[in-house]
Amino acid sequence: MPFFDPGNLERWSGGNWNRIPKKRLNGFSIDARTIKDGEFFIAIKAMRDGHKYLPQAMDLGAGGALVSDVNDRINIPQLLVDDTVSGFQDIARNHRKKFKKPVIGITGSCGKTSTKEALAHLLTGSISTEGNLNNHLGVPLTLLKIESNKHQYAVVEAGINHVGDMDELQRMIDPEHVIITMIGASHLEGLGNLDSVAEEKIKLWTEASSNSWAFFPEQCLSFDCFRRAMKKNDNYVVLKEGKPKSGKCKKNEAHFEFSTETTETEHRDSYLLKIWRYESTVLSVSIPRVSPGMASNLALAALVASKLGITDEEIFERLPQYRPSALRGNRLQGRGCEYFIDCYNANPASMEDSVKFFQEESLGKKKLYILGGMEELGEESAGLHRSTGTKISLEPEDTVALVGEKASWFASGLMESGASENQVLVLRDLEDARPIVEDFEGNVLFKGSRSNKLEGLVPSWATSVEHDLGNAKC
Repeated sequence: MPFFDPGNLERWSGGNWNRIPKKRLNGFSIDARTIKDGEFFIAIKAMRDGHKYLPQAMDLGAGGALVSDVNDRINIPQLLVDDTVSGFQDIARNHRKKFKKPVIGITGSCGKTSTKEALAHLLTGSISTEGNLNNHLGVPLTLLKIESNKHQYAVVEAGINHVGDMDELQRMIDPEHVIITMIGASHLEGLGNLDSVAEEKIKLWTEASSNSWAFFPEQCLSFDCFRRAMKKNDNYVVLKEGKPKSGKCKKNEAHFEFSTETTETEHRDSYLLKIWRYESTVLSVSIPRVSPGMASNLALAALVASKLGITDEEIFERLPQYRPSALRGNRLQGRGCEYFIDCYNANPASMEDSVKFFQEESLGKKKLYILGGMEELGEESAGLHRSTGTKISLEPEDTVALVGEKASWFASGLMESGASENQVLVLRDLEDARPIVEDFEGNVLFKGSRSNKLEGLVPSWATSVEHDLGNAKC
């Protein structure tokens, strides 16, 4: 674990110690309940004032605390700053500057976490964002775990909710390589519209202090800010779907396609991902059965890994071993049914991607869609639910159960796409859906934003299968 010099913390934060810590400071925590011996506690004023928990942090062995109000009655060294969040971020930014090895930043409207996990899997000796700790507090927590004598790479996820959020994340991460997975309707309550989403996401590349490289899909070229950035900076790779017409890629381009691999018994076991790179050979590698969105993300991860010196042989060995984390595209089975669990989060793009993959994997089978609402879409929420519903085509034996008020907005769109009233069930809550799931025989998809907690409907008899589903996630 890294150790932090009190003098550095004082300089980096612009603060002043009330007394110098005697303990070695060996990490950071924003939660006094889980702080470990020697960690530095960040007292944040939010819904709860972290300063009230200084005694608890002291009792658990905190080596010091970053505060905006010193309490001399508490026997713990305190570093006084004007604002603890800004001070915390300044400390992380300066610690990151000491790391002279590659830092890769990952952002986008879908797929950040899955792409981060895939790239970290390819880059041995890397440190990466834990879970989805990708915001103004999660990013500094990740950066402050970097150890220069231990880690060869840092893979850092950047998630934003409001205009301006990326400014502070970019200053801390300051990556040499950037992956932007895609631009879609996500967090529109704080970001406003798609153009604003694109303008914020691209900052992770355009505002880097070094001449960083960006990797993004062709879909991003529909936004003016990307086209402008490409004229100013030649360090980018645009990923296009499909084999290049001439068999070779143009400069600043890569191509990919994926197809089903089958065993001798015709069982669809995995996909073959083929990536064409500029002035390079074609990389062919087996990957888990995935959606088009996740195939694109895996291709982006492989391109960055290749750029960083990971050999084709190493990618060929490591990428097939990647599996998505819980609730982000797992497949379970039981009692003759298959259950597709993709309910960590949702927006229109990830909803469409998951549904398309579910349909392709369920050919010839009865299908049940358990759909929850998509959160943080702002004033356009009802319309985006309806338009997403129009893109879901049902077969005669399919059923859709819509759980909650926002999910009910899918109904009119489903009707427009040809669904009958008997196929669309509008339910109040999870418990209304439970008997439907348990009595159904066929394939079941669970997809919705995190607040819906759709995983609570997965039957107790469902167990994992060897090959997991991997979709583009939010």
